[in-house]
Amino acid sequence: MQAVGYARVSTHDQDLDIQIQEIKRFTDYRNIDLMHIYAEKASGANTDRPEFSKMMHDLESGVYDAQAVIVHKLDRLGRSLSDLIRITEWLKAHNIDLISPSDSIDTTTLNGRLFFHISGAFAEFERGKILERTEAGRRAALKKGIKFGPKVKRIDRAKVERMVGQGIPKAEVARQLKISRNTLYLRMKEWEEEDLVREDEGRQKEWEEKQGEG
Repeated sequence: MQAVGYARVSTHDQDLDIQIQEIKRFTDYRNIDLMHIYAEKASGANTDRPEFSKMMHDLESGVYDAQAVIVHKLDRLGRSLSDLIRITEWLKAHNIDLISPSDSIDTTTLNGRLFFHISGAFAEFERGKILERTEAGRRAALKKGIKFGPKVKRIDRAKVERMVGQGIPKAEVARQLKISRNTLYLRMKEWEEEDLVREDEGRQKEWEEKQGEG
C-alpha cells in the first residue's frame, strides 16, 4: 500500500522530527510504501496551512497514487472536531484510508472503518443542527418583520388571490401586474410563510390563555 504522511506543530519551538520519525517507524513496521511527508509549522486555529492544502490537492490529483494518509495524532490533521469530520468525510468519499497510530485508528481494518461510519454520523448530525438553527433563525426574523432577499415590489395580495382563484395562470397574472413570474412566486411564498407565522402566534396565544385559565 502507498501512503503519504502529514505532520504539523503549532509553534516554531516545537519539533516536527518527532512526528516524522513516528510516521516513518510505523510505515516501516507495516511495510507501507511512504511516498511523501507533508510537514509544516502552523497553529490549529490558522486556516492558512499550505502543506495541508498541497496534500489534499495531490491526493485529489493522484500525484502519489496514495491509498492512505498517516498522521501521528488526529489533532495534527483537523483544526477542530467539525474540521476533522469534514476531512474524514472527504477521504472516505475518495476511497483514501486514514491511519493515526497514536490514536489506534486505522481505517484499513474492520474496526478502523467504524471510525468513518461514526464520523459520518456526526457530520449528518451537524448538518441537521445547522439547518435546524437556520430555520429557527428565519422564523424568528419573520416574526420581527425582517424580510429576506432583494426588495420585492409591492403587490396587491387580494387581487392576486382573486385572479388565481378565477383560474388565471400565474404567468398571466404576472404579465397583467407587470412583474416577473419569479417576483410573483417569491411574494406568494412569503405570504405563505407569513400565514404560518401568524398561525404559530395564534396557537401560542391560545395556549397561554388556557394556561392562564388553569
